[in-house]
Amino acid sequence: MKETGNLQIEELGHAINKGLEFWSLQAIADGAIMLSFVILAMVAGRCYLESVRRRLTLRVAAEVWEAGADLLIDASMGFVALVGLFITNPDIMADIKIGLPWVPLAMVLIAVALVVRAFHGGRVVGSAAWWIVLVLVAVACAANWFGFTFVMEAAGEEYLKKQPDSLWPTLQRMRSDFNPDLAMATFRWANPALVLVFVWAVAAGVVRSWRAARQQKAVPDA
Repeated sequence: MKETGNLQIEELGHAINKGLEFWSLQAIADGAIMLSFVILAMVAGRCYLESVRRRLTLRVAAEVWEAGADLLIDASMGFVALVGLFITNPDIMADIKIGLPWVPLAMVLIAVALVVRAFHGGRVVGSAAWWIVLVLVAVACAANWFGFTFVMEAAGEEYLKKQPDSLWPTLQRMRSDFNPDLAMATFRWANPALVLVFVWAVAAGVVRSWRAARQQKAVPDA
C-alpha cells in the first residue's frame, strides 16, 4: 500500500511538473505574439515618441529617452525572435498549441525586421529601410492575429458539434499539437530560417564592428 501511495504521489508530482512546463511554454509563446503588436505600435508611432522627447527640457533626458526607446524596440524584437527559435522545434510544438504556419512565419519576419533595423538603417524614420521594417512587422502582426485568433483559439469541440460543416475543423488542423505532420513541415523551414537570420545578424555585426575599428584607426593618421 505504501509503495502504491508513493507511486501515485510521484505520478501526481510528474503531472504537476509537466503541467507547469506546458503552461510556461504557452505563456511565453502567447506573450511573444502579443508583444509583436506593441512593437508595431512603437515603430509606427515613432512620431508620438518624438513628441514626448521634445517635451523633455534637459538635453540628457531627451537623449536617454531616444536611446531608451530604440533599445526597447530592438530588445522586444530580439525577444520575439529568440522565442521563435525556442518554440519551433518538434517537441515543444507537440506539447503546446501554435498556429501553423502563421506564428512561426511572423517570428521569422520580425527577426528579419530586427536585422534591417539594427544594421541597415531601419531606425531612420521615412527611409526605405524603415518602411521595410514597418511592412515586415505589420505582416507579422497580421499573421500572428490570424494564427492566434482563428487557429490557436479556434472554436472548441462544443461549437464543432453544432457546426460540423463549418470552416473551424480545417482551421483546427493548423494547430501544432493537433497536426504533427504540419508541425514537422513547419519545423523544417522555420527553424533553419531563424538560424540563417541569426547568422546574417552576426555577420552584419562583425562587418559593422570591423569598419568602425578601421575608421577609429584612420582618424589619428588624418
